[in-house]
Amino acid sequence: MAKSAEQEVEKMKQLEERIKAPSIWGRVPCGIRFEDLQDRRYEDAVRLLKTHYLPEEITYRSVKISEDKEGVDEFIHNVRIWMKDKMSIAAVKEGTDKLVGVLIMRIQEKSAFSRTFSRVKITYNPQYTKVVTFNRAIEKPVDLFDKLGVRRYFKIYLLALKTRYRHRGLGKEMLKAAIALSENANVPAISGIFTTARGHQMADELGFEKFNELFYVRYLIDNEIVFWDTGLGNYGAALMAYRIPSVEEPQEIQTQASSRFNIQPPIDDDEENQ
Repeated sequence: MAKSAEQEVEKMKQLEERIKAPSIWGRVPCGIRFEDLQDRRYEDAVRLLKTHYLPEEITYRSVKISEDKEGVDEFIHNVRIWMKDKMSIAAVKEGTDKLVGVLIMRIQEKSAFSRTFSRVKITYNPQYTKVVTFNRAIEKPVDLFDKLGVRRYFKIYLLALKTRYRHRGLGKEMLKAAIALSENANVPAISGIFTTARGHQMADELGFEKFNELFYVRYLIDNEIVFWDTGLGNYGAALMAYRIPSVEEPQEIQTQASSRFNIQPPIDDDEENQ
């Protein structure tokens, strides 16, 4: 009897592990898989962003945010809030199980609440504020709900890879994984701001449409160019979005049966920064 009870306990443990296991959204031959970004990887994600994203992403690099502890802290504070939606993707090295990249996104829903408050984000650090204000200037002229004909979509906040894993096509594969996740969640569209020429190209190759673009040399504060360290061929940042043809949005959005896709309304951006 004792042995039988132990076997039942072991079976229950194995079942629980399978239930908690992350969904896999894609694999590539170089040994990288794309899965749900789970809580246990949050601190690894934060370290990756501090080391490989903030010093190298065009807009953050130009304002030298990595040299400003207050700016980094404010960025990371918001990243932790974005990750709480549990709709982001981790790029993981097979075998070692090490995090090598992350794509963070959140749901955007069409409502008076989201239209009013998503553009009233308050930031405090001057360097971080420059980037937030620039992104807002790209998004503000475009009502993606209207352009895409949807009531909700995923917004990509960032896509980051460790330096040694770039230029292998992994960024494009992560976007594919994000589209697969969106299809599974019955979310009909996905958008993001792409800050490099390569980012524009890979989004375009996947069917993303460009809805607005702001050129770096034309974005001035006090008559000075803000983003000057952009690299060869990177002329502007573009708002791009993809309407997923296989997802037909229902007339009445109902809560998904799976707890994973019980998506909560976005937090008031003002509250995020209190």
